[in-house]
Amino acid sequence: MSRTSKKIFLLWGLVLVLFGLALRLFPHHEISTSLLVSCAFQVLLFLIAVAIVKQEPNAKNKSIFANFVVFFALSIVGLVGAFLFVDDPIAKHFFDQYIGFGLYALLLAFSIVYVTVDVLFRDFKILYKYGAAIIIVGSFFGYYFQSFIFYPKSAYITQDVLDWKTMTNTVEKFEERYKRPPTAEELSQNTDMYIWKEGYAVATLHPDARLGRIVELSPYLAGRNYQILITKPIMMYMIYMSVLSIGFILLFFGYQYMKDPPQGAYIEKIMFLFLVFCSMEILHAWSAVKALEWQTFASVMGAGQYASLGVLLLIALFFALRLRFITSANGEFYEQELATRPTGITRWRDTLDNMVIDSFFNRRALVGRLFVPASRRGQHLSPKSK
Repeated sequence: MSRTSKKIFLLWGLVLVLFGLALRLFPHHEISTSLLVSCAFQVLLFLIAVAIVKQEPNAKNKSIFANFVVFFALSIVGLVGAFLFVDDPIAKHFFDQYIGFGLYALLLAFSIVYVTVDVLFRDFKILYKYGAAIIIVGSFFGYYFQSFIFYPKSAYITQDVLDWKTMTNTVEKFEERYKRPPTAEELSQNTDMYIWKEGYAVATLHPDARLGRIVELSPYLAGRNYQILITKPIMMYMIYMSVLSIGFILLFFGYQYMKDPPQGAYIEKIMFLFLVFCSMEILHAWSAVKALEWQTFASVMGAGQYASLGVLLLIALFFALRLRFITSANGEFYEQELATRPTGITRWRDTLDNMVIDSFFNRRALVGRLFVPASRRGQHLSPKSK
């Protein structure tokens, strides 16, 4: 194990020990095991990314991993958040809304979009690339998150939540009078349902639509199920921003396939893993939106965090391989050549590439990169091939 690796694991262990002590000594919010483990591995990714930025010989790649440093640093903020606003649930809601979801999805999308912008406009100055990424991500963020920006309690004035409040008031009055819960038909006969806009009723639903709406929202009247309706807008925001990330990852691979530009070692693998990660984020958020019970919602989120943990472990592995590569003599030479003379070399054939070739292909027939035309084989070989 290298000195850098030892420092990373020592710092990681120190952070985990300090957090464990804090959990014993200070009041805090309940934190699920799945979320705790996920944050722990994101802290590890943060430390590895910091080491990559410090060792990275190529300024363009340094900016790529600097973005991931900022993104994974959010996990530390999340751990600290467990001790904030313990006696103020509204403030904790706002913290989760703006930091745990809003900033999280923003930084994830920005980190991914920037990589695609970098490969599309390789010769542009870094400042211009940041400008393009900020405009793209900022536009989507502003569109999908604007309601939370202009009105922090916007999650409480959606059509679903206001309809739920109307139904709840009627149910309470009915139960107080008749000592039993109403049926959907009885609830429909005693309730006026509205179309809401910015918290104000602008129209009244006709009887058939009112009954359908009551049947649709009835499952959320029990227990804490209503909280699903409150979290639904932020979950939809997560879905939209993850779709943005996936779109740019696919654009990244499409451009790689069509133009085959030189790329730093392991970056393609990391982007593929983020494709899986963002896809799982969408799946988990969509499952949570469609849940009818709060316990089911919590179970979906917990299972989703465990599933994403496997992807985070693989991302950490390839971050570590990237770190090991750029600190080696061959890796330093390759990255310097990539920065100064990119047309003179092809992409580095990394450890995973070699495993695939050894397992499924004839190594002698694949001297150069996979899928290189026969007329070009033997030309501009990667340093490893040479």
